Order: sequence, then structure tokens, then C-alpha cells
Amino acid sequence: MAVVGLLVAGQAPIANAATTAERSCAEGLPATAVCGTLTVPESRTVGGGRTIDLPYTIIPASTQPATGTPIVTMAGGPGQVTSRVAETLAADPRIGASRDVVVLSQRGGADTSTSLDCPGATSAYVDTFTTDTSPAGEMSAVGLALKNCLADFASGGGDATAYTKTDTALDVIDLRQTLGYLSWTLYGDSWSTKVMQIAANRDPQGVDAVVLDAFTPVDRNIKGDAYQALYDTLGVVSARSEGAYPDLNADLATATDLFNDKPGHGLLTNPVTGQQRYYSLTGSDVVTIVQQALYDPATAPAVPFLLHQLAAGKMDAISTFIPDALKHLTDTSLGQYWVEMCRDEKPYWSPDPVLPTPEGSDVSVPTPLPVLTYFTAADELCDVAGIPASSPDTRQFQPQGMPALIFASDTDPLIPLAAVQSGGPAFPNNQLVTMQSAGRGGVVSDPCALDQLATWLAAPGAGVQAVCSDLTSTYPVPAPDQVHPSSRFSSVVSAVDDRNLFELTIPLIFGAFVVLWLVGWLIAVLVQVLRREPFGLLIASGIAPVTGAVFLLVAWLMVSATLAQYPGFTLVGVPPMLPWVGILLGVGFLGLIPVWRLGNRPAAALAAAATLVWLAMIVWFVWIAVLPS
Repeated sequence: MAVVGLLVAGQAPIANAATTAERSCAEGLPATAVCGTLTVPESRTVGGGRTIDLPYTIIPASTQPATGTPIVTMAGGPGQVTSRVAETLAADPRIGASRDVVVLSQRGGADTSTSLDCPGATSAYVDTFTTDTSPAGEMSAVGLALKNCLADFASGGGDATAYTKTDTALDVIDLRQTLGYLSWTLYGDSWSTKVMQIAANRDPQGVDAVVLDAFTPVDRNIKGDAYQALYDTLGVVSARSEGAYPDLNADLATATDLFNDKPGHGLLTNPVTGQQRYYSLTGSDVVTIVQQALYDPATAPAVPFLLHQLAAGKMDAISTFIPDALKHLTDTSLGQYWVEMCRDEKPYWSPDPVLPTPEGSDVSVPTPLPVLTYFTAADELCDVAGIPASSPDTRQFQPQGMPALIFASDTDPLIPLAAVQSGGPAFPNNQLVTMQSAGRGGVVSDPCALDQLATWLAAPGAGVQAVCSDLTSTYPVPAPDQVHPSSRFSSVVSAVDDRNLFELTIPLIFGAFVVLWLVGWLIAVLVQVLRREPFGLLIASGIAPVTGAVFLLVAWLMVSATLAQYPGFTLVGVPPMLPWVGILLGVGFLGLIPVWRLGNRPAAALAAAATLVWLAMIVWFVWIAVLPS
């Protein structure tokens, strides 16, 4: 069937020369995992060329011998390396008990023998957020870096034209045949749903069922889909906010106009180089950052308040979203991503969006709208790098009759629900499960969706629940009156998560001082009671450590409870009551007066030290949690 598929695509096939070899597994994988390397021809149209090595991992069924067909997965986007889906499926006893789970790396990935990773191009792309020229004009350095990387790749004997979703699909087929599986279940995620669709077309006899999470049919215009998905997602979130944010798309449009008129400035850290640079954000940068912020269903609920702030002219509010956005973008090997885009997608997608020219207007050139900059990068890079388009035949498919389970999120900011639904005819025997408020978290982030998957895999084609709505209540959207806009507190949460003690110097010193003082004070009071000596002034001297401890406890409980309900809350602010908790700090500071009045030298030293510590904590708290930002 693979040979027939190649002929349909207009390519001259070469003999299957795939082989496998064992390798040691990376740390963090299950102890039972078996790892190996699939060796395949780099070019499938030119014989005698070099071979490439693709890592794969098999997580055997926990109950042997396995009674179900294996499941093969792949990372969700070109340039990504992850076994998250495979490990989640294998760890679920309803799935992993009876089935082997296999994950294959994409050709060109950073963990393969022929990596297309290009840190220079990725770093140059991040640096486009530090300039305020047009998105297209910002890409010259990115294009030069990618061109140099591809020149080095070619000088090492590489053929960049051999890195397409079709070639990757044939790698999947080679792996099945080489491992000796008679058939298996294909599991695609986002971009790799295209790979699995092609694999199902080329190897239907080797596929018993297909699972497609955020299905993107091979013939879609993915750039146009992305803009529609962002618009749709903001519309859905607006509708679910119960009037708190009536038109988030209008808020985004207002924000981008403001940033185009006056770019926002601040500091960012380039994740590739680790260097700090001053950012200069235009409207297109804002659109890109907002889209990336909507990926994670846990942090996406903070986006409405962000847009509310930006539309009101509070441009600094976006600063807390920049690190995560850059991390999302650079977690992908952008060199590999752009090569695949240039080959398979860019020649077939729409131009950047423009504002329609009013009827009867004398203006002949449409006004450009803000863009998603990584798409604009591909538009500029493909010609510079000299990457030719793949054949239009690779975008054609024949409907396949095996059972298919399709998942879609109604808040996916990259793939609109309508695009997923349009893929139904590719697999007529399909069922669609719509995940509400799932962002791009996918099946493994939605317990309800995972339940439907387990039920369906137990009997492919069996009926499942059509809508999963649990995440809507799991990740609610906070209303504006539920947020005190002091987003500097997010640095505290990040420092705690990263165990960055330097960023927490003042609260750690304050906490240690308060705890030690409180323990010492309690001991002193107990001793005075046992001696039956007067302790009135000593009791008064405990006001400071007691209120300090209560302040820390109440603040911790308040923030923890808020983050449990709204995981991304501190990206935009703090609970409105938190600044009022600072009154306890003021009471504690006044409570230092009795300590001074104790009149002895140790008490004076304690009071002097406490005064410095309290003042530092008050200033820190006012700056971090009280003053709007």
C-alpha cells in the first residue's frame, strides 16, 4: 500500500530499507520502557542517499501478553519533542494495561541524527519582539540565520526537501512493519494528525483505528484557520464570561491599535541566549503573545482581564505574559517548523489579513491588520532559504473506513472547531468529541475526554459522550471586580515555582525573623508564667511577631486558594482583599513600640532589627501587591 501511495503522490518510490536497533532510554521514562532507533532513507525518491536515525520508545502493556493492538503517537507539532501523550496513555490502566504504547520522533527533530534545529534563527525571531518595525521587515536576520543553517545542513549531505509530513508518515509505516506489528491504532495530535491521516491513507491494512486530537486535515489553509481560531476563541470566552467581558475581540483590536501607535517597552529575556533585552511590542507582537497565552487552559482565563487592561491603555499589563509566550514559541525547534511550513503549508495558505477597503474609497492598498508573527516569518523565510513547495498531490486523500475518534476544543486558538469538523469526510466512520474550554491542552489535559478515549478504545466505534464541559467550571474566568491589578505578584509565584531564593530574599528574611521571634516570645511568656512574674509588657511586645505570623498565614492561604480556583490569576493581579491584609503589617510595626519600651539592651537590639525588617517587608509588599501595575 505504501508503494501505491507513493505512486499516487507522483513520486518514484525506493525500496524499504528501514532497520531498528536498541538504545538506552532517557531518564524519566517508565522503567519498563524499551527504546530503539529506526533507521530510514533520508530521501524516499533518490536511491543511494544517506540514512537517518529516528528514536522511538515502546512502553509495553502493564499486563503481558498485550491483548489490544498497539497505539503509536507522535509529538503534536513539527519541531516538538515530547512523549507526554504516550506516557499518559500508558499510565492509564484502562488503556496501558492491555496495549503497548509507541512514540516515534519526527524526522529532523532535535533528538534525531539529522536535526534541523537552528538556534540562531530562533534567537533572531525572539529578538523581533525588541524592535518596532513591520513584522515582515523584522525577519531579515531570521532569514539569514535560517539560510546559513540550511547551508550547513546541505554541506553535511542533508536534503531539506526530504522533511515533510508525507515522509514522516512513511516513517510511521516503516516502524510498524519493522517492529512486526500486523496493525495498530494511530494517535495524532495537532500537526501530527496530518501525519496520521496520510499514514492511514498509505497503510490502511495496518491501521485498525485512528484517534485525532485537534484534527487538521491535510488540505486545510492553516494560516487562515489560525486567525479564525483566535477570533472564535475570544468570542467563546466572551460569551462564557456572563457579561464581564462582552467583546474580547474588540478589546484586542483596541489594544493592537494602541501598541501600533505607541509600542510598549520593558525587559524580556531571550530564552535561547539568556540575554536580557528591552522589548518594543507592536500590535502584531501583542496578537502573537495573546494567542500563545490562550494555549494553556489553566492560564487562558487570565487573558480576558489582560485584554480589559490593555484596551484601557494599561500597556505594562502584558509584561507578565511575555516569558510564557516566548517559552511556548521556543519550545518548538523553529528551524524544523519553518522547513516543514515552507514545504507543505506556506504555498497553500492565505496572505496576511488586511482591513477591507471601503466601497468607493480612493485607497488602492488595503490596510494590513496585526499578524501572528511566526506565520509572517515563514512568508519571508521560504523564498530567502530557497525551500521548494511540496507537490499539491500530497494534500489529497481518500476517505478511510476504519473507526476514528476526533477531539476538538472550542477554545483552541490555533485550530477552529469548524476546521476539525470539516475533516469528518476523511473518516466517515467517525465520532466527534467537543472539549469546552480546553485551549490546546488536548485530551490528556481533560479528564472527561480521557474517559471517552478509554471507553472508545475498549471497543473502537462504540458510542461516546459528544461534549466534555468539565474544564469550563475547572478553569473559570475571573471578573474585573475579582482582580486587584498588581501583576508584579506573578514574579513571587514564579520564584516559588523555580525555587529562586534570591527573588524571595525579603519575605524569606521576614518570615524567618517572625518565626524565630514568635517562638522565643512564647518561651519567654511561658517562663514568666511559671515564675509567676508580671508579664503585661511582655505580652504587648508579642503584638509584632503574632501579627506578622498571622499576616504570612492569611496571605499564603488567600493566594493559594485563589490559585487553586484560577491557576493563572497572578499573571494579572491579586485577590482584592490581599492589599488589605497589609494592615496586619502596619499593626505589627506599631507593635514594635512596646519592645522599645522594655528598656534593656537586648530588647533595643531586637527592636532595631525588627524595625528594619518590618520596613523592608512593608515597602516590598506595597510594591508587589498593593500598587497597581
